[in-house]
Amino acid sequence: MPSRTRSYTNWWVGAAVCLTGTVGAVLASPATRDTGAPSSLVSHASYRHLAIFGDAFHAVRKRAADPPTDGQLVEPAISAMVASLDPYSRYLTAAEFRRLDEAESGSYSGVGIEVEAGGKITGTLPGGPAARADLSPGTVIERIDGVAVAHLGLGETVDRLSGEPSSTVRLRLMRPGGRAPVALALTREWLPLHPIRVRVLGTVAYIRLDRFDDFTLGRLLKSVAILKGDIGPDRLSGLILDLRGNPGGLVVQAVAVAGALLGRGEIVRLVGRRPDEVERFAPDRTGAGVVDGVPMVVLVNGDTASAAEIVAGALQNHRRATVISTRTYGKGAVQTTYAHRGGRWLRLTTAWVVTPAGRKVEGNGIEPDRVVIQEGVPGSGEINAGVPLARPVGGAGSLQDGIVVDVRSAPFHTSNCWPGFSI
Repeated sequence: MPSRTRSYTNWWVGAAVCLTGTVGAVLASPATRDTGAPSSLVSHASYRHLAIFGDAFHAVRKRAADPPTDGQLVEPAISAMVASLDPYSRYLTAAEFRRLDEAESGSYSGVGIEVEAGGKITGTLPGGPAARADLSPGTVIERIDGVAVAHLGLGETVDRLSGEPSSTVRLRLMRPGGRAPVALALTREWLPLHPIRVRVLGTVAYIRLDRFDDFTLGRLLKSVAILKGDIGPDRLSGLILDLRGNPGGLVVQAVAVAGALLGRGEIVRLVGRRPDEVERFAPDRTGAGVVDGVPMVVLVNGDTASAAEIVAGALQNHRRATVISTRTYGKGAVQTTYAHRGGRWLRLTTAWVVTPAGRKVEGNGIEPDRVVIQEGVPGSGEINAGVPLARPVGGAGSLQDGIVVDVRSAPFHTSNCWPGFSI
């Protein structure tokens, strides 16, 4: 059966699909709702193995010293079954799905803090409430609305920092080098969850994508327009697309971004469980990309994964961009999330990513055209931060439509790497 070419703008009518990353979530339509095993298959040999589980279930319920509830037995059993399939399949609670869905929606109501377990702040969103309050990385949140963070898991900490817009969250903080905790009240507001970060390096445009969410394509197109306007459309001499640390996200957004930059040609193949289950994706129309004719570099590293690898692989395969740094993560599993019973969700690997050149991404990653490793950090894949002073686009710390000046990472020095373009 021949493969079909499908336009990315008309893609996936039934279930929405995402690639696995640090977090990732999709909504399930009625077409993807799990309705259980078909009655015609209950007598099938595969389902007879459920009798083995039933015997163990019955024995534990009747003989265990501490009698568990039925839910305490069944929930872990399903979780273990799904987790055994591959590294990415999961059985999600309603709360877990809500957090994953929020990550893909591209915005949330909060204070703009990136936090790790234990309440340590690892970063703040430029222009957000936390950044305006000068909360620097290394600050430790000790209490949230009077509740000790030491007793909370990471998920609950994040939930308590989030809330309704215009509501207030009261924090007790210990700043780096501080002698005593300080109290601070912040007002929550709607914030872009994964803003695009931009800079102007002379006549070179720099764009960093942290993740592929619902708004990535729109923000990318707006960023290109802003950068062209600031540099001058006839003066733009190159584009740096920074995908370092990008864990992935929505396939449809990765396909759309790659299509916008390419303008033509196959972007990716999704290969299912059978040889005839192959979906090929290409732009709607053959035409010019949004930066047609402008030399392009893509920065990647070992933490560039899944949807980000789709973009890097497509641009590399079509020789549209030079990929620089080290081999990417190699996470090419497409996830579909199905609504299950009791508010649960099944997130299953349903296809594998293959580049236009026919290379499977899972376990292989994208090999860079030019390897650049930061001195003194073997295998880090980070670009040496010898970047010249650059003119920021927009006001420092602005949050215009989810586009901010990049203040967290430095792209390579243009004089070192510009000769690497192969156009």
